[in-house]
Amino acid sequence: MNQNIPILESRWTSLNNTARKKAVLDYFRTYLKDKTVVNRDTGLTIRITMASGRKTAYGEAMYSKKAEVVRILPDLIEQAIYNNFGQRKQGDNKDILGYLNFKAKCILDGKVEHLRIAVQFQKGGKFYYNVEVNKIK
Repeated sequence: MNQNIPILESRWTSLNNTARKKAVLDYFRTYLKDKTVVNRDTGLTIRITMASGRKTAYGEAMYSKKAEVVRILPDLIEQAIYNNFGQRKQGDNKDILGYLNFKAKCILDGKVEHLRIAVQFQKGGKFYYNVEVNKIK
């Protein structure tokens, strides 16, 4: 599949961790809340929710590259390539059916960054996503 690689320049690298988390949550609230995106590779419609925004901003590490790619999240979800399905974890909520894992790329400050997007698939067709930049799991 021919993929257009999204390009962006850093805005939030100079922020401290607390300010970066707030900026990410504010961005979700202003630009991403309840936005739906169709992934081209699978045809799945993925809804970006405030719960995802809160989890992204405050639930895990918020390093500068991760904060930056949130600004192009719809493009990343749309163009991501399906990689595999992960089974639900033993401690997961009973509504979680498993995890759809995707790969994507972007260019951040002139450098190609490899991304892993995990989409939590829930009963009722709900999805929750998480994105990691250049992290191998």
